[in-house]
Amino acid sequence: MKWLPLLALGLGAAHLAGQAVPATTEEGFAVPQPGHSFDFPRDHGSHPDFKIEWWYLTGHLRADDTWRFGYQATFFRFAGPREQGHTGDPLFGQDHLFLAHFALSDLETETFYQDSRLDREGWNAGASIEQLDVRQGPWRLWWPADDAAFHLLTTAQPDVQLQLALTPQKPLVVFGEDGTSRKGADPTARSYYLTFTRLATEGTVTLEGQQLDVTGQSWMDHEIASRQLGAELQGWDWTAIQLDDGREIKAYILRQGDGRKSPFSALMWIDPSGGVTYLDADDFTWQRTRWWQSERTGNRYPVEVEIGAPTPDGKTTTLHLRPAMDAQEIVDERGDNVYWEGACEVLDARGETIGRAYLELVGYGDSTAERLQ
Repeated sequence: MKWLPLLALGLGAAHLAGQAVPATTEEGFAVPQPGHSFDFPRDHGSHPDFKIEWWYLTGHLRADDTWRFGYQATFFRFAGPREQGHTGDPLFGQDHLFLAHFALSDLETETFYQDSRLDREGWNAGASIEQLDVRQGPWRLWWPADDAAFHLLTTAQPDVQLQLALTPQKPLVVFGEDGTSRKGADPTARSYYLTFTRLATEGTVTLEGQQLDVTGQSWMDHEIASRQLGAELQGWDWTAIQLDDGREIKAYILRQGDGRKSPFSALMWIDPSGGVTYLDADDFTWQRTRWWQSERTGNRYPVEVEIGAPTPDGKTTTLHLRPAMDAQEIVDERGDNVYWEGACEVLDARGETIGRAYLELVGYGDSTAERLQ
């Protein structure tokens, strides 16, 4: 049986006080409710009453005792309009669309491989409502019953394949003081935000016919929402940091239309035992120190940042995130879902490497953020 204790995190009680949370959106989709009791393994699976859901993994992999790869794999589920009704056809449904992104950064050759899939629900895509089991074509993320690890299989056609087993090393974190994570002033702009911050990872990477054994660390988020962002927001800068001393940091700034940091931005420390300390938007700084411009899209991204924050023991720290390579821009097959998602080193104030991170930059020249409002 896969039982894991849960840890809750405060996301700003001042933002929550006095606001009623509707049961549904105007479109009829469920809204995450404060005080929700989760039931696992069922809640690792799909929640079709909600409009938007994704399972997101990033990681850093070693081959031959060298940090060789970074990877990102995300499975999205988008529900269709409620008024269209159900098709009743299990093979060619239109109730849900599934989108998946996969990217592999080869740090040795500075080659960036990526692929994406878009499928409607049916014979070629779907997600279990009983347990973690999401599939799109040959891509799959699943957690077999009575297995300590869940599994990921993705490809970037025609020559790249990633096959991994991921074992949680820390308790699952449920973010939000009341069990929901706020992303804007609108009371419906909230999500259930479930995270495994450190996953022991092993498996294989296949590149152009050569199979490499890999080990490393991964991170997984599962978000469930019906309106992920408030209408006043244009995008976000987000990071998942794994420090060598066993701590992690999740941090993000939600960008308002005028460029200012939203008060719903946050930084969270996760200690080696899984305990969480929350910092409000005014408690930390996020400074963009270097920009990179994509030759493919012309978009400019702040790929290098410094984060300043107090530590849970009352000290102060400055973390410098430096990309392992600049060209880590995701462009899906339609070309209208574009963002930067890349493996980074984490440096301290002395310039010494103290961990690794993934940095995600959304809303810099595309409409991704609008889809989540």
